[in-house]
Amino acid sequence: MTQQANNQNKLEDLNAWVEKLHELDSSAMAGKIMTDEEYNSRLQSVIDGSCFQKYLNNILRQKEETLKKLAALEETENYLRKTISEVQQYIKTPNS
Repeated sequence: MTQQANNQNKLEDLNAWVEKLHELDSSAMAGKIMTDEEYNSRLQSVIDGSCFQKYLNNILRQKEETLKKLAALEETENYLRKTISEVQQYIKTPNS
């Protein structure tokens, strides 16, 4: 009988949580809540474009890193092509 009472309490608690979640659904958010000052600062950065400049700087940095990686890959590609060519030349040339 106490198990049935415990189950009933758990069910009531669960239903209460479900109700609370439904109430919060329209305003649920994750993370730290922004203060009015933070909100205004972020809004101002959109208005004056500074947030876009920050984003552009990140994109340019990523682009530079990608170009360096591409250059290294091209260097490796050229080395492999040269090596393959040399191996094929060696195979085609009769051994003396």
